[in-house]
Amino acid sequence: MTTTAGMKKSPSPLPARAEAAPDWAALRGQFPTTERFVYLDNARKAILPRSVEAAIGEWFTDVYERAGKDAFSMERVEDARRAVAGLIGAPAGTVALIKNTSEGINILAQGLGLKTGDNVLVSLAEHENNTFPWRHLGTKGVEIRWVRPAADGRVPLSAYADAIDSNTRAVAAAWVTYGNGFRTDVPALGAFCRDHGARLIVDGVQGAGVIAAPLADLGADAVVCGGHKGMLSLAGAGFMYVREDLIGKITPPYAAKYSFTSNDRMQDRPTLAADAHRFEYGNPNYLGIWVQGRSAEYLMAIGLENIEARVRELTTRLIEGAGERGIVVRTPRPWRERAGIVSFEIEGNAEAIAAALAERNIIVSVKDGHIRASVQFYNDEDDLERFLDAVTDL
Repeated sequence: MTTTAGMKKSPSPLPARAEAAPDWAALRGQFPTTERFVYLDNARKAILPRSVEAAIGEWFTDVYERAGKDAFSMERVEDARRAVAGLIGAPAGTVALIKNTSEGINILAQGLGLKTGDNVLVSLAEHENNTFPWRHLGTKGVEIRWVRPAADGRVPLSAYADAIDSNTRAVAAAWVTYGNGFRTDVPALGAFCRDHGARLIVDGVQGAGVIAAPLADLGADAVVCGGHKGMLSLAGAGFMYVREDLIGKITPPYAAKYSFTSNDRMQDRPTLAADAHRFEYGNPNYLGIWVQGRSAEYLMAIGLENIEARVRELTTRLIEGAGERGIVVRTPRPWRERAGIVSFEIEGNAEAIAAALAERNIIVSVKDGHIRASVQFYNDEDDLERFLDAVTDL
């Protein structure tokens, strides 16, 4: 993104190169929430760094001092698209800037041309927003086939193999499940779907910004993500990656001038854009996209490889610390099967325990009746110890 002349950028302790080992303590200092809270709820909403505050200030300064020359500029929107694409490892033309995961899943569910007799496989471990858009297709005669997780909470490839048939058109799966934190083997599932002529649609919101895997190489047909978790952006500003050769086969359920190759309203035959612009319509979320671009730059400066290594280190310590205290962990142990979420089987009422933790300024979530802690690079070992000690005490 181009910085508006005269605007001040906040100091940020970023490494000169992404390969350098970051100063995690200095980076933590950029997240003021950590001064008062043990925040282990990134899987719900991320707390935000000072760089986001600075980006919002830049945007408003441009509105006040330059009548929004950059703040309302489509060129700056394209700058943000390139920044997001660079972070997630995908060509800019395959990335649509949308509101959230729900919007992206709906665009795909409605745009794939599913009809009576077709079916979609959806895991019972999916978040509501990766289920209702598909269930809504029942009004068109599309069957939803539920894929049941194994007893250990994993959703094995064999479970999809038991449900798929020649009428399966799409498989909807989370990169990282919101509940127990199981990470889907997306490359294996993608290859399986291609062998059966089905599209793999991935809810990527719990993996993006944490797992250092280029989306273009992941093996999914589409990955949809809200920006308010690992991407360190604002709610209402997310992205959707669609494999390049699939874009032209998806007819968006709605369109406006930015969806087409030309803004000439009198053209005889309006043609949808050949790239991911076809999934965008109307005025964009200028402020949200501005922040999204700045946060993508921030994360790139730290390095996704560094972030993944730090989250792996912290979650491993959390799992080991729970084991030392006799707390049962529901999340798989191998790193390739998890990411930043750790779910616990704790005796007692989970809602009451979470409320008691909140009284101690320890913030977690309750999902599916279990305590869920979710870690990001701004956490430290003391956060984990305070959480585990409090759970043991409660």
